[in-house]
Amino acid sequence: MVSTTGELPSLPPDGAEAVDPEHRTYQPMSARGPALIVLGIAVFIVVAGIVASALASGGTPEVTIHSIKVPDGTVVHLTPADTAMKSIVTAGEPPADILGDLAVPSPSRVTRTLNSDQGVSQFDRTVTFTTGLSSDQVVEAFHTVLPRLGWRVIYVGNGASTQSGSTEVLAKKASGDSFYWEVGARVTPTDATGTTTYSVELFELPDND
Repeated sequence: MVSTTGELPSLPPDGAEAVDPEHRTYQPMSARGPALIVLGIAVFIVVAGIVASALASGGTPEVTIHSIKVPDGTVVHLTPADTAMKSIVTAGEPPADILGDLAVPSPSRVTRTLNSDQGVSQFDRTVTFTTGLSSDQVVEAFHTVLPRLGWRVIYVGNGASTQSGSTEVLAKKASGDSFYWEVGARVTPTDATGTTTYSVELFELPDND
């Protein structure tokens, strides 16, 4: 075809198809790409929120140590404190990363619960148990398991108890609630019936401790 201006029309390169400006077709943009991007952002926000929530609450650890062997060769089974000491739990305290990282010898029977803080001071509560294990086995059980659950044992010796011969194991641990917590296991001598009484006190330390 010859141009009316006398000029030859430009030809498309070899192999290319000429485009008629009067009859162009348009390919609509796919919405799939933007939709996937939005979905990805939404998933990221949800996951980040879950992680942040877990970190803020100190997490929700679960005791994975079910038994330990004490020096005399006895295998002492354990019960997680969130089961054995559930009577002291109130209003989200003790934190999950404190009670969830604590266990007591099993089998043990709860005989008493003491609320020393009465909801007006730093958390301080005690559960008293009895068990058929010897006093030495109970002491060694706490002395062995507490470090394995993330506690730092700071004292093992004569307990501050009115009953002579008692032994105390005291340990300390930081919580995600920005406070340090201490646990004190006080074990009295095994009586003539082969029963050992022991108590576990769990308390939150003041800011300056």
